[in-house]
Amino acid sequence: MERVPTQPHDGSSVLLVVDDYPENLVTMCAVLQRTDWHIVTASSGIEALTVLLEQEVDLVLLDVQMPGMDGFEVARLMRGSQRTRLTPIIFLTANEQTQDAVQKGYANGATDYLFKPFDPNVLKPKVQTLLEQQRNRRALQQLSLELESARAFNASVLANVAEGILVVDEAGTISFANPAICQLLSASVDQLRGTQVLDYIIEPQVGDWLESGFYKHYRKADTYRVHDAVLRTAQGTQLPVALSCAALPAEQKAMVMTVLDMSVVRDLYQQLEKQAVTDALTGLLNRRGLYQAVEGMLLRKEQTDKYLVVLFMDLDGFKQINDALGHDAGDQVLLWVAEQFKDSMRPYDVLARIGGDEFTVVIDGLDYPEQAAKIAEKLIERVSGRRQGRRCRYHLGCQCRYCDLSGLRLESGRFAACGRYRHVRGQACRASAIPVLRPEHERTRPLTADA
Repeated sequence: MERVPTQPHDGSSVLLVVDDYPENLVTMCAVLQRTDWHIVTASSGIEALTVLLEQEVDLVLLDVQMPGMDGFEVARLMRGSQRTRLTPIIFLTANEQTQDAVQKGYANGATDYLFKPFDPNVLKPKVQTLLEQQRNRRALQQLSLELESARAFNASVLANVAEGILVVDEAGTISFANPAICQLLSASVDQLRGTQVLDYIIEPQVGDWLESGFYKHYRKADTYRVHDAVLRTAQGTQLPVALSCAALPAEQKAMVMTVLDMSVVRDLYQQLEKQAVTDALTGLLNRRGLYQAVEGMLLRKEQTDKYLVVLFMDLDGFKQINDALGHDAGDQVLLWVAEQFKDSMRPYDVLARIGGDEFTVVIDGLDYPEQAAKIAEKLIERVSGRRQGRRCRYHLGCQCRYCDLSGLRLESGRFAACGRYRHVRGQACRASAIPVLRPEHERTRPLTADA
């Protein structure tokens, strides 16, 4: 097992001099003495390998002829280690200079080969050059490690970010897709890569890529955002999303498109919209929902001669039910009445609870406004004289106003009152304040049914 290497804290280059003669070590230390060079000595091959295990060495000056393990064996073992395989080695030998010796030295991993006695003016420049190369190699190695770390970090971010990310080239072709967008579109990276991004975009509608907002903003290096976009998945289902596109550096000739799934937000928004127009107890429309429904009905009926009638109903004596039996019993009565009304109405009529025991029915498509009286009869009959769990009595009152649909407008904040009393099948029909649909020339009258 290799030991964790150490390095001088002052930034000096570390030179390892290996020679079995102490006097040679002293000479080498004297020749190579410099403030920015840190000299370490070893008197054998085993000792040299021990030093290499204990600390980071920038250059090895290695005697060839040594007892036990010679310089060639040390070099061979160094080249077999991942950490020292690139450490430069200068062989020093006093043997006769032969071509075979030089070739053997280089074959065992030598960077250079010098013969004793050597000229210090030759040795020092060689050492200086090799140290500079080693520093550059280590700097490049460190940069490579940093780049790899940054690449791994970026890859991890892209793989784990919740937003989908696409890289799209100038022609609108997908060149990169992260796991999140693959999951959103129910497609693999291979399925997405090389396809046209417009194949997956339903909204905004784009016919030609070069005429799209994506491409036009890319050409201007502007960010393009679409908050209510819709994508098509590989299975053909629609997915509400928010899109953001920005140009990458010019040499990339591409843009990055981020995709945020808006399904949950859209569902929550729809729930809030529904809650804003829905009565919490009965599930019917509330006052706000009633106004919106009537406005929509008026818009749809602009070209018809049919009548639209509003019936206002309340439960007389409902307060006594709350006082005598409690609010829970009162709520049960309201729920039951709401169910009776819904069962008695057409699917396209509008039923709302506008507060307390007050209900409003909007009836559309009548040939004659007097038809509303029969509908009121039906509603009253449905709930009159019934018992809900306990002995209790309540009376239903009903008032109806009508108007011609031509030239109508809904004045949501206005109310009108009729001072007359009518009877429908013996039940009290009491006039109350209700929203009124007013034409340019008001034509309203209470509707009655035969008692």
